[in-house]
Amino acid sequence: MALPKLTVPKYELVVPSTGEVIKYRPYLVKEEKVLMMAIESKDQNQMLNALKDVISGCTEGKVKPDKLKAFDLEYIFIKLRCKSVGENANIMVKCMINSCETKNELTIPLDEIAVKGEMIQEFNLKLSEDVGMILKYPNIKDIQKGLTLKDNNQDIGFATIVNMIESIYDADNVYPASSETQQSLTDFIDSLSSDQFKKIHEFVSKMPKVTYNATFKCNKCKETNDIMLEGLQNFF
Repeated sequence: MALPKLTVPKYELVVPSTGEVIKYRPYLVKEEKVLMMAIESKDQNQMLNALKDVISGCTEGKVKPDKLKAFDLEYIFIKLRCKSVGENANIMVKCMINSCETKNELTIPLDEIAVKGEMIQEFNLKLSEDVGMILKYPNIKDIQKGLTLKDNNQDIGFATIVNMIESIYDADNVYPASSETQQSLTDFIDSLSSDQFKKIHEFVSKMPKVTYNATFKCNKCKETNDIMLEGLQNFF
């Protein structure tokens, strides 16, 4: 005799970068096991693959995780976790007042976490009178490409910047990044001056992020901390 099948509720959310409404279900025990194994591995690429698999499964394949912006993926997963495990997450944060660094437990209401920052689909960065670049927010495929190329965080960040190039142009032509090699794009970034490269960093620093502002009183020194948590790793 076949065992009964449980009904799984469906919910809706809005993808921050596109405004698209998507339907999703909570993740199941089998998917939570995959997530826990990936987290325990501490391998960033494995963790991203697990997140992609869970998001794809919970949206019945309608969302293509490789095409998601990093902040979209983080936001969608937080919404999934909120409906799957609970609306609150207990995390440990350090007191940052007077070098106290005492760890305090903080309860984060996951349903209040939002993506903050101006949404720019393409950014035109003028490098000189005739030469410039069109930059885009990196998607998950871009980030994983950077992970496979380099070994340390600084190099991963540089590789991700290279993969953010949509095109390069001059007075006469447009050079799509998709038509160039990774090495030629890397060489182009290496040829920039410090001031030109700072403009890229300004674009990166202003990218939308999953954030939450929190206030807590330290258990030890009793001082009040005002902090901003950013990125998925801060909420788990």
